[in-house]
Amino acid sequence: MGLISDIKTAAQANGTKIQNTAEQDIETLFNKLYYAPKNQIEEVKFVKQMFTRGGASQERSGLHTSAIIVSKEQFCVREQVLSLLYKQEQKNNIPIGLLRIFEEGNAIHEKWQRLFIRGGLGKAEDMDFTRFYDEYNISYTPDAILTINGYEYVVEIKSVNTYQFQKMTSHPSATKQIQMYMRFTGIKRGIVLCDDKNTQAFKVFAQKYNKEITNDYIERLEDVKYHYETVMETNKMADRCDSCKTYMCKRAMQCPMRDPCYNRGKGRERLSV
Repeated sequence: MGLISDIKTAAQANGTKIQNTAEQDIETLFNKLYYAPKNQIEEVKFVKQMFTRGGASQERSGLHTSAIIVSKEQFCVREQVLSLLYKQEQKNNIPIGLLRIFEEGNAIHEKWQRLFIRGGLGKAEDMDFTRFYDEYNISYTPDAILTINGYEYVVEIKSVNTYQFQKMTSHPSATKQIQMYMRFTGIKRGIVLCDDKNTQAFKVFAQKYNKEITNDYIERLEDVKYHYETVMETNKMADRCDSCKTYMCKRAMQCPMRDPCYNRGKGRERLSV
């Protein structure tokens, strides 16, 4: 608790963005985490949790927040409805370069999550734990849920290169993501933590919940829900998005629901319920 009481309150807000002095206080607190003694019991519990989570099945299915907050050009209602019905491409042939990047990002996330545990800001079960918002059958996984000076914060961690880090004054996609997490959890404060993977410098962008930011994405979820109910009742599937023209077009090649959508390749393999 000493680490938390050492700084001013980080809870005062002004509009969507929490004032800069509070961000500085959060950065000061996060730097102090490096001096915290290891919490062996909770850290071991966290590591075990990471390695055993999803052990029964690594298959990805259903709605995920990251797919809902994409650009208008990339969003496809049909893709999302199909993901509720059929198995999707698991991307087993990811290029080795991307796999290396993903592993480095995972390591950065784990570093911060263990630091949060050491500083008493959260426990193992508060770190990287997938939750479900039943109304829309959507999963979401906050990187951390912390308690600072009695206030809860949802945290999204992003690793960036030095060129991005030096120029950034916000992280737009992470901001949208964390606003959705705040809406789902009911937590009104959030932190986007950006870590320079080359230098280990970091920045925090503190957010206050703003319902207006999420309204368009909730409309998308309502649209998916409507079309899912429609296909279950009438077998009429939603149309493809305008940017998807053929089975071999660029948009389709990037879509995990390409085979079920066009009923080609592996076709339509129903999800087990």
